Amino acid sequence: MKRPLVLVVCNTLDDVTRLERSIVSDSPAASRKVIMLCQALREAGARPCILSLGRGRANGSFTYFSRKVKRVGGVPIVYAPFSHIRFLSQFLSLFFLIGTLFRLSSNEKKAVIFYNRMTAYLPMLFVAWMTRYMRFLDLEDGEVLGPEQTGGLRALKERAIRWLYDSLCSQGALLACSALSGMTKIRPVLCYYGSTSARIFSVRPVEVSQSVLMAGTLNADTGTDLLIEAIRLMRQDGSEWASKLHFEVTGKGEALAALQELAGEKGMPQITVHGRTTDAQYAEVLGRCSVGLALKPVGGPLADTTFPSKVIEFAEAGLLVLSTDISDVRAVLGSGAVYLTQNDPKELMILLRDIVESPEKSQACARQGQQAVLQRCAPQLAGPTVFDFLFGRQP
Repeated sequence: MKRPLVLVVCNTLDDVTRLERSIVSDSPAASRKVIMLCQALREAGARPCILSLGRGRANGSFTYFSRKVKRVGGVPIVYAPFSHIRFLSQFLSLFFLIGTLFRLSSNEKKAVIFYNRMTAYLPMLFVAWMTRYMRFLDLEDGEVLGPEQTGGLRALKERAIRWLYDSLCSQGALLACSALSGMTKIRPVLCYYGSTSARIFSVRPVEVSQSVLMAGTLNADTGTDLLIEAIRLMRQDGSEWASKLHFEVTGKGEALAALQELAGEKGMPQITVHGRTTDAQYAEVLGRCSVGLALKPVGGPLADTTFPSKVIEFAEAGLLVLSTDISDVRAVLGSGAVYLTQNDPKELMILLRDIVESPEKSQACARQGQQAVLQRCAPQLAGPTVFDFLFGRQP
């Protein structure tokens, strides 16, 4: 019997393709989550394939990259062509993966998952509907409109796109967090927080010094400003415990320059700012850190509209997770994390001091977090859960 086919329509990029196409506006965390979902589905008995736009912000040059197919982590990825000419780039994204959908539509048991409600996926959504794919929405980010965006053509467009996806992805929705159930009318829904890898990590040993990792998008919405204020407070305080902290920062965003400036100033704790890294470089940094930060502000625009997937990666790797108390983080990690309950740099400083001064307690908490993540997100659990959600209700 042929294994069920699962297509994921998204903008996943592997490192080689990203560098080859000179793309700087991608989301490594999103790419990692999609690839690991497909790996878990493969282990559960599905035949996954990623259909990626393979695009980023056009830089205005005349470079063109043709369609290509490659395997990443054992998962086939079909990349659409990409051009750095703006309007040609958008045209290619709209239409050049439709042929793959048609070619694979002869499979008897087939499903397609759309990663967020993107305008660029609409032609493929209609084709999937016409060719009788089972259609699912993977809602990772809730649409947050400011007061100036709640009227006019833009708001009308957003409502129309939401209605189309909610109408045509009628078989179900995967949600990044439970609060997103209120942002779609699709039922049933399943909260999917991600899958861990097949690797076995040990919890970091008890050490006098602690290396703290901040990774991903670096801006106010991800708590970078809060971290900068806390580091300034620690340097002003001048306590000995702060000299036992070393912050390592990877990623990109509007706060990167401020972090680099802070790293160049004298004082403790020390900061090393790497900027955007390759996957291999990031793995090296992750491997030498003992604490992972997830600081999206409490009550901020991302507090209940997404899930900080880094906490899964950090906890699996044996790091102690220090997270703001948002979204479903506490529901997933329970007592296996340290929680920041307010957007207060003084509170963050106190929590970091406790981590430094109680290394055994910190290690025990990290071990709890690692076990909590493995019990919920191990591929042998996550894969069958999503597989049954996609196909279990079908005859």
